Amino acid sequence: MGDKGINLVAFVALMGTSALALASKQIVGGALGNAFAYLLELSVILVFLVHFAKFILHIAAWGEFVKGLHNPTKANLYSAMPIASALISIMATAIGIPGCRQCDFAISAAFWAVSLVFSLAFVVIIPVNLKFRSKVEQVLGTWFLPPVGLFVLVTAGSLLASRFGLMPTGIGLLNLLLLGPAFVLYGLTLALVYFRSKFFLIENAAVVPTFNIVLAPVGVSILAVLSTSRLLSASDAIGVMPLFSSIAKLYSIIIFGYGLWVLLSLPLLYLRVAREHSAIPFSELWWALVFPLGAFTMAAANIHPLIGSVWAMGAFCQLLYVLLFLLWGYVLIGYIRKRGSK
Repeated sequence: MGDKGINLVAFVALMGTSALALASKQIVGGALGNAFAYLLELSVILVFLVHFAKFILHIAAWGEFVKGLHNPTKANLYSAMPIASALISIMATAIGIPGCRQCDFAISAAFWAVSLVFSLAFVVIIPVNLKFRSKVEQVLGTWFLPPVGLFVLVTAGSLLASRFGLMPTGIGLLNLLLLGPAFVLYGLTLALVYFRSKFFLIENAAVVPTFNIVLAPVGVSILAVLSTSRLLSASDAIGVMPLFSSIAKLYSIIIFGYGLWVLLSLPLLYLRVAREHSAIPFSELWWALVFPLGAFTMAAANIHPLIGSVWAMGAFCQLLYVLLFLLWGYVLIGYIRKRGSK
């Protein structure tokens, strides 16, 4: 998935690592959880800056960039960059930079702005360039990344405005406008990916991990609507916030139930592929397994206060975190070994 120095899957790896950092801060907490979150956050920022520089150079080499946009397998991976940028904005707001608290706002705002520009660009450019160029068999789970990017951008904007008071009404209204295309693209992509995975053979077993991304929009959409609801509830700029807040909570619980169904159904896809292929080879695409589980874990942690009377929810959040940590560690070790063997 890389060419001439750029590796778009690296941004997918940063997405999963960012989700683990945020979950460590919220679910584990304490000195150990916070220290681990800080370490992951700083690592993500440093690695992101290196790959972002390569990303800009890749765009500057216009011909390669346009060629990538016409590639059904690669095009949607471009959205991983603004998603990783928005996640860094969220980390700067929710976790902060150790020893440099005054840097939190500047970092959060800068990475949010980068995500805003590229998310809006790719959510238009990618579908236009793929039109009439793709076959159903070429549809992958990575096609969920553009709407996922909008949901993560909404969450980043809400947290930025809530903590630092940066145009809360303006960003809140912008978020409401972004939620429209995010939900529509999510619904259209869900139908397309479901049809492809259900009725067409997956000829290349290596791409199977990308289908786990179907879980990501569930988690990030919950975070987006709940964070926007909290942001606008203070000012009630459009006069319907009590209704929106109720709808946000109701939607979050209902779609969380769908996420549970997806979580239980995904192993069936792997069993089907196991019957069709001898094995699913390890590759850098296994990073696509991490972020969706991380997003769902964060969603569970945010839903927990809404149904706090359900005692098992807290234990479930902790179980999800343990699974997330183990999965991240397994993929990281496998990735390092594979890179070392080259």
